[in-house]
Amino acid sequence: MPDIHAAIDYLQDLPLYQTEKPFWCFLPPDHPAPGPDTQRTDNLEFEPHHNLKITDIRTKAAEISLEAYGFEVLSHTSALSEIASLADVDRYKAETRELLRARLGPASFVKCYDLKLRKNVPFPRREVDMNDPLHVEGPARGAHVGMRLTRHITPGLGSSANIFPRGNRRPI
Repeated sequence: MPDIHAAIDYLQDLPLYQTEKPFWCFLPPDHPAPGPDTQRTDNLEFEPHHNLKITDIRTKAAEISLEAYGFEVLSHTSALSEIASLADVDRYKAETRELLRARLGPASFVKCYDLKLRKNVPFPRREVDMNDPLHVEGPARGAHVGMRLTRHITPGLGSSANIFPRGNRRPI
């Protein structure tokens, strides 16, 4: 696949984000729009970056390593052809954990804590349940990758969080 050039929206590097984590609150569609004197439902400010070169890195997979770039390309065909039930969600998360364990070798703990089902189509809806693992979202808003851990105790790991020395955890 040849390289292409495109515009991608990135979160602005605002001083606000040094003291306030970027957030976006989901409200029911029938919820009245917040007025100018109410608390914001998000603090996200994006800016477009134009004429960015996009390269299909699958042909360069052997040159890209987790150690050198902080990510890598893994070739894997899932045993699941679709995710249509809660059991499928559990199977997919287990498959992801095993794939990462096999790649990371010495990892003593791997947790797949999130799963987003997306389709590249608009989704008009009257109700959204963000706790539903089968919830399908539209395209992602702006460029995004993983997250940065800044605290020693990681929410969601419970008592397991204390077994990891600071700096020895890496979200993937």
